[in-house]
Amino acid sequence: MYRNRWLHVTEYQVIRPDGQQGIYGVVNPGDNVTIAALDDDERLWLIRDFFYPIQRYTWSLPSGSAEAGEDLLRAAQRELTEEVGAFTISDDDWSLIGAYYTTPGIATQRSYLYLARHARPGVAQREGSEQAMTAHQLPLREVYEQLLRGELENAVTALGVLHAWLATHGALHS
Repeated sequence: MYRNRWLHVTEYQVIRPDGQQGIYGVVNPGDNVTIAALDDDERLWLIRDFFYPIQRYTWSLPSGSAEAGEDLLRAAQRELTEEVGAFTISDDDWSLIGAYYTTPGIATQRSYLYLARHARPGVAQREGSEQAMTAHQLPLREVYEQLLRGELENAVTALGVLHAWLATHGALHS
Protein backbone atom coordinates (compact mmCIF):
# COMPACT_ATOMS: atom_id res chain seq x y z
CA MET A 1 0.00 0.00 0.00
CA TYR A 2 2.76 2.41 0.92
CA ARG A 3 6.56 2.37 1.21
CA ASN A 4 9.27 4.90 2.01
CA ARG A 5 12.82 4.77 3.37
CA TRP A 6 11.68 4.22 6.97
CA LEU A 7 8.66 1.92 6.75
CA HIS A 8 6.18 0.12 4.61
CA VAL A 9 2.51 -0.62 5.08
CA THR A 10 0.84 -3.74 3.74
CA GLU A 11 -2.89 -4.33 3.58
CA TYR A 12 -4.08 -7.93 3.76
CA GLN A 13 -7.43 -9.41 2.83
CA VAL A 14 -8.40 -11.58 5.80
CA ILE A 15 -11.21 -13.69 7.16
CA ARG A 16 -12.05 -12.27 10.56
CA PRO A 17 -12.79 -14.48 13.59
CA ASP A 18 -16.52 -13.93 12.94
CA GLY A 19 -16.11 -15.49 9.47
CA GLN A 20 -16.56 -12.23 7.58
CA GLN A 21 -14.08 -10.85 5.08
CA GLY A 22 -12.06 -7.88 6.18
CA ILE A 23 -8.75 -6.09 5.83
CA TYR A 24 -5.76 -5.84 8.12
CA GLY A 25 -3.07 -3.19 7.79
CA VAL A 26 0.43 -4.01 9.02
CA VAL A 27 3.20 -1.42 9.47
CA ASN A 28 6.78 -2.64 9.10
CA PRO A 29 9.32 -0.01 10.15
CA GLY A 30 12.08 -2.60 10.69
CA ASP A 31 13.68 -3.46 13.97
CA ASN A 32 14.90 -0.88 16.43
CA VAL A 33 17.62 -0.55 19.07
CA THR A 34 17.26 1.45 22.28
CA ILE A 35 20.17 2.18 24.59
CA ALA A 36 20.30 2.78 28.34
CA ALA A 37 23.80 4.27 28.55
CA LEU A 38 25.26 4.78 32.02
CA ASP A 39 28.49 6.55 32.90
CA ASP A 40 30.65 5.58 35.87
CA ASP A 41 28.58 7.83 38.17
CA GLU A 42 25.37 6.00 37.15
CA ARG A 43 24.04 8.91 35.15
CA LEU A 44 21.80 7.95 32.26
CA TRP A 45 21.87 9.67 28.87
CA LEU A 46 18.49 10.87 27.60
CA ILE A 47 17.53 12.73 24.48
CA ARG A 48 14.83 15.32 24.00
CA ASP A 49 13.35 15.37 20.55
CA PHE A 50 10.19 16.29 18.67
CA PHE A 51 8.05 13.26 17.91
CA TYR A 52 5.91 14.11 14.92
CA PRO A 53 3.12 11.53 15.45
CA ILE A 54 2.32 12.93 18.92
CA GLN A 55 3.21 16.53 17.97
CA ARG A 56 5.42 17.33 20.93
CA TYR A 57 8.86 17.16 22.43
CA THR A 58 9.54 14.39 24.91
CA TRP A 59 12.48 12.74 26.65
CA SER A 60 13.56 9.25 25.68
CA LEU A 61 16.52 6.92 25.63
CA PRO A 62 18.68 7.07 22.50
CA SER A 63 17.01 4.89 19.92
CA GLY A 64 16.98 4.20 16.22
CA SER A 65 16.49 1.76 13.40
CA ALA A 66 18.72 -1.19 12.76
CA GLU A 67 19.49 -1.40 9.06
CA ALA A 68 18.52 -4.64 7.29
CA GLY A 69 21.19 -7.23 8.07
CA GLU A 70 23.06 -4.94 10.48
CA ASP A 71 24.45 -6.49 13.64
CA LEU A 72 22.20 -5.24 16.46
CA LEU A 73 25.07 -4.40 18.83
CA ARG A 74 26.75 -2.35 16.10
CA ALA A 75 23.43 -0.61 15.40
CA ALA A 76 23.10 0.26 19.11
CA GLN A 77 26.67 1.58 19.25
CA ARG A 78 26.09 3.64 16.09
CA GLU A 79 22.85 5.14 17.42
CA LEU A 80 24.43 6.07 20.76
CA THR A 81 27.28 7.84 18.99
CA GLU A 82 24.97 9.56 16.52
CA GLU A 83 22.42 10.83 19.01
CA VAL A 84 24.44 11.71 22.12
CA GLY A 85 28.06 11.24 21.11
CA ALA A 86 28.63 8.75 23.90
CA PHE A 87 30.78 5.70 23.40
CA THR A 88 32.29 2.80 25.31
CA ILE A 89 35.79 1.42 25.10
CA SER A 90 34.87 -2.26 24.96
CA ASP A 91 32.07 -4.46 23.63
CA ASP A 92 32.19 -6.07 27.10
CA ASP A 93 30.51 -2.90 28.44
CA TRP A 94 27.35 -3.78 26.45
CA SER A 95 24.60 -6.26 27.24
CA LEU A 96 21.27 -7.04 25.63
CA ILE A 97 18.70 -6.52 28.40
CA GLY A 98 15.43 -7.12 26.56
CA ALA A 99 13.60 -7.34 23.24
CA TYR A 100 9.98 -6.28 22.82
CA TYR A 101 7.42 -5.90 20.07
CA THR A 102 6.41 -2.28 20.48
CA THR A 103 2.88 -2.39 19.01
CA PRO A 104 2.19 -5.98 17.87
CA GLY A 105 -1.41 -5.21 16.97
CA ILE A 106 -0.34 -3.03 14.05
CA ALA A 107 3.43 -3.30 13.59
CA THR A 108 6.16 -5.92 13.19
CA GLN A 109 8.84 -3.77 14.86
CA ARG A 110 10.80 -5.33 17.68
CA SER A 111 12.92 -3.06 19.87
CA TYR A 112 16.14 -4.49 21.26
CA LEU A 113 17.20 -2.88 24.54
CA TYR A 114 20.89 -2.56 25.36
CA LEU A 115 22.62 -1.50 28.55
CA ALA A 116 25.92 0.30 27.94
CA ARG A 117 28.08 0.71 31.04
CA HIS A 118 31.08 3.00 31.46
CA ALA A 119 29.79 5.27 28.66
CA ARG A 120 31.98 8.26 27.99
CA PRO A 121 30.98 11.59 26.48
CA GLY A 122 31.88 12.44 22.93
CA VAL A 123 30.61 14.51 20.03
CA ALA A 124 27.17 13.68 18.60
CA GLN A 125 27.04 12.89 14.89
CA ARG A 126 23.36 13.53 14.27
CA GLU A 127 21.60 13.05 10.96
CA GLY A 128 19.75 15.95 9.36
CA SER A 129 16.42 14.93 10.91
CA GLU A 130 18.04 14.87 14.38
CA GLN A 131 19.38 18.43 14.49
CA ALA A 132 16.74 19.66 16.97
CA MET A 133 17.60 16.82 19.35
CA THR A 134 19.34 17.60 22.64
CA ALA A 135 21.13 15.20 25.00
CA HIS A 136 21.21 15.37 28.78
CA GLN A 137 22.32 13.18 31.65
CA LEU A 138 20.33 12.48 34.80
CA PRO A 139 21.03 10.14 37.68
CA LEU A 140 19.48 6.73 36.99
CA ARG A 141 17.69 6.91 40.35
CA GLU A 142 15.98 10.16 39.32
CA VAL A 143 14.85 8.73 35.98
CA TYR A 144 13.69 5.53 37.70
CA GLU A 145 11.61 7.64 40.12
CA GLN A 146 10.09 9.44 37.11
CA LEU A 147 9.13 6.00 35.79
CA LEU A 148 7.46 5.11 39.09
CA ARG A 149 5.50 8.38 39.02
CA GLY A 150 4.28 7.64 35.48
CA GLU A 151 6.17 10.56 33.96
CA LEU A 152 7.87 8.64 31.14
CA GLU A 153 5.66 8.63 28.05
CA ASN A 154 7.72 6.41 25.77
CA ALA A 155 7.12 2.69 26.43
CA VAL A 156 10.51 1.50 25.17
CA THR A 157 12.21 4.16 27.29
CA ALA A 158 10.25 3.00 30.35
CA LEU A 159 11.28 -0.61 29.68
CA GLY A 160 14.90 0.42 29.18
CA VAL A 161 14.98 2.40 32.42
CA LEU A 162 13.35 -0.48 34.30
CA HIS A 163 15.85 -2.99 32.93
CA ALA A 164 18.78 -0.65 33.64
CA TRP A 165 17.58 -0.25 37.23
CA LEU A 166 17.17 -4.01 37.67
CA ALA A 167 20.62 -4.66 36.16
CA THR A 168 22.30 -2.22 38.54
CA HIS A 169 20.14 -2.49 41.68
CA GLY A 170 18.19 -5.74 41.36
CA ALA A 171 15.06 -4.40 43.07
CA LEU A 172 11.88 -2.68 41.92
CA HIS A 173 11.54 -0.32 44.88
CA SER A 174 13.28 3.00 45.24
